[in-house]
Amino acid sequence: ALTDGDYYATQTISSGLSCESINRLKVTVSINKPLAPTGSLTQTFCESQNATIASLVATGTNIKWYSSASSTSVLPLSQALTDGDYYATQTTSSGLSCESVNRLKVTVVINKPAAPSGSGTQTVCNSGTIADLLATGLGIKWYSNSTGGSALTSSTALVSGTTYYATQTVSLCESVTRYPLMVTIINPQIPI
Repeated sequence: ALTDGDYYATQTISSGLSCESINRLKVTVSINKPLAPTGSLTQTFCESQNATIASLVATGTNIKWYSSASSTSVLPLSQALTDGDYYATQTTSSGLSCESVNRLKVTVVINKPAAPSGSGTQTVCNSGTIADLLATGLGIKWYSNSTGGSALTSSTALVSGTTYYATQTVSLCESVTRYPLMVTIINPQIPI
């Protein structure tokens, strides 16, 4: 294996005798050894972000991501991230295009908060607003749909017979699944 340093070459010609040259060609070898890229060793994403390989962050030139320390198959930037380890190299160009032998290991953590919990039904007297709804969890947000849409304001009036859907937010990550709550409004009759 070559290392940094000088090497000397001779040639041998055969014209009846086998003669090796006295003078030698001096060749200086320089092995390009790009370092691994740098970056955070643990990178955290929310399940709701639908993070991909392109979401990973590393500092370096021409970053490539792999599934293991020895894999030779570059991961596509569109591949969805899962909990686990990913490995990055960088390729520098100083005359030759050289990829780093050492790799940056990044552990990916996908935060997946559960939906809040509750009884599933709630009865309200006369009238109410979103602020009156009950669910157990952190950073509760209420929606009119089981997926998508914008969070309802706390002053939104409740409608009897309607199911509202709640998420909870833990460590800045909102749950993807939602807790359904059926609301019934009772309007007692005025006594006569």
